[in-house]
Amino acid sequence: MEAAAAAATAYERELQQMREMLDQELAKISSAKEDAATLEVNAAEAAKAAGARAALARVLAAIDTGRPYGDALFDLTEQAGVEAPMALAAHAEKGVVTLSALQAMFPEAARAALDASVRAAVAAGEMDRVSAFVRLQLGTRSLEPKDGTDADAILSRAEGALKMGKIDVALAELAALPDAGKPALEGWIADATARKDALAAGDALSQLVNKN
Repeated sequence: MEAAAAAATAYERELQQMREMLDQELAKISSAKEDAATLEVNAAEAAKAAGARAALARVLAAIDTGRPYGDALFDLTEQAGVEAPMALAAHAEKGVVTLSALQAMFPEAARAALDASVRAAVAAGEMDRVSAFVRLQLGTRSLEPKDGTDADAILSRAEGALKMGKIDVALAELAALPDAGKPALEGWIADATARKDALAAGDALSQLVNKN
């Protein structure tokens, strides 16, 4: 009887040990599965982040060169899980005007704005007809930034800022232009504003994407 009891006790002890070993193995398998799932999730997130950064680089390059960027913007929103800012979405299919193009277009628009401002000044009695006639005939315009609140001074400062790539400063200067001169610059201002806003939106997206 004692031998049988001892054998039963030993068997139970061995069985318990086997259960513990089995539980340990099952725990290891479960942990390995969790680790694999975590690695898979991390890999997917890393791939999305890399895809978002690559798409962002394409968008910014297109803004810089004036090319359309609809596909790149779509990829960016998909990979980053964000909505496209209106400032970018509105011009994605055609692109935005480049800085060099804005600089090249400004002189002609500025001359038209100055001519209109001069004619309005004469009509309002703010400029004598002789000075206005000379100005209009010669088409002269200040090419170096100068102080003053007249149209010529404002346009000179705006162009000076534009030459340095400061579109926001140029637009701020043009806001003070006499009403008579503004229509001639409407198209240019729209293009410049579109570029300024697109760059700002791109910068905001850069901070968001690079933070993740």
